[in-house]
Amino acid sequence: MKDIVKYRREFHKFPEKGWDEVRTSARVAEILEGYGITNIFMGKEAVNVPTLVYPMEIPEERRKENMERAAAQGAAESYVKRTGGYPGVVAVIDTGNPGPTAALRFDMDCLPYDEEGGAEAPSAVGGYRSVNRGCVHACGHDAHTAIGLELASRIAANPQEYRGIIKLIFQPAEETTLGAKSIVDKGHLDGVDYFLAVHLALSAENVPLPSHTIACGVRDFMSCRQLDVTFHGKAAHPCGAAQEGKNALLAACSAVLNLHSIAPHEKGLCRVNVGQINGGVCTNTITPECTIRLEYRGQYREISDYLRKRVFDILDGTAKAYDLTYTYVDHGEVPAGQSDENLMEIVRQAAGQVPWFEKIYFDGNLGGTDDAAVMMNKVQAQGGSGVYIGIGTDITNPLHHPAFDFDESCMEAAADLLEQTLKMLT
Repeated sequence: MKDIVKYRREFHKFPEKGWDEVRTSARVAEILEGYGITNIFMGKEAVNVPTLVYPMEIPEERRKENMERAAAQGAAESYVKRTGGYPGVVAVIDTGNPGPTAALRFDMDCLPYDEEGGAEAPSAVGGYRSVNRGCVHACGHDAHTAIGLELASRIAANPQEYRGIIKLIFQPAEETTLGAKSIVDKGHLDGVDYFLAVHLALSAENVPLPSHTIACGVRDFMSCRQLDVTFHGKAAHPCGAAQEGKNALLAACSAVLNLHSIAPHEKGLCRVNVGQINGGVCTNTITPECTIRLEYRGQYREISDYLRKRVFDILDGTAKAYDLTYTYVDHGEVPAGQSDENLMEIVRQAAGQVPWFEKIYFDGNLGGTDDAAVMMNKVQAQGGSGVYIGIGTDITNPLHHPAFDFDESCMEAAADLLEQTLKMLT
């Protein structure tokens, strides 16, 4: 079995949610140093801890538990200790040849639910089914991490074939918030000329990309802002003194329906979703408190501003209608972004040198959000270029499905593509 497949299956078997990726980080660093790469930043050296404001702070007890689990699941204790309980790895390779600085992002986190699939599922047959409860790699980040390691091994083996400085960024917490921002805030994107990221199973012409296809870049990123909203009412008996109660659950349900009724925007992609609702104490008590978790996404700033106004109009109106109050936690915004056409063209030329890619699309579709845009925007703001590449692969289920799996042959092709692209940068 090739290392790229072996490592992907290892990370799939031991998935970790955002800000818990201690085992993954420790193993990534250990493997990188095994390739002879020594300039490696881990933990607080990789991520800017002050960026992780409430509610994304990582308590000491959680860090300790993650470190203990990482060691118990086979990560070398010396590397686990180096994380300090904070995930993230940045490897910097100086090729010794004059040239640009390129940064490549590989996300590591999984999704927060159990893996599904019967005995015939690829992970069950291959022996790499997730062993961590409430954790599953259903978005291909296990593959992204393995692709990054494969690329690292090639660069380390033949640095003379590349130019300039190459930064390999193994990022935590793409599925939540602040993962990319914590690395940008630490300064790892300062002075970078080119930024590249890949993602499996995107689309082109609004059709999922099968194996042997590629989209050279996407330009339809949406911003995403996430809010936790809690309605504060008043408990009462629903039969005895119902007029005294203020039903936070009813208010939350009304808000959910109205939020999902916000009209789309004519200028571009526009999405609102309430993904979770929690409240109530028992069947015979009017609910005094109820929380909803929501997000809104827009392709352009005008759309994001429109959505914010409509969301808070609804929240304010709901509170007034039900005579209660609300508070909210703002998890921050992941910005929109666009790949640069000049770098997409280089990717197109590089893809033409990789036989696995039989069909090349110039433009792909993301139609969603990825905080790689934080890094891309940073590089573009300082005069550089960025690209977010879609790698086609046959899949068992859509992204984020708990039984998601894919054609593993796409990983080596992705590494080939990145290798060729790096060699073409000037």
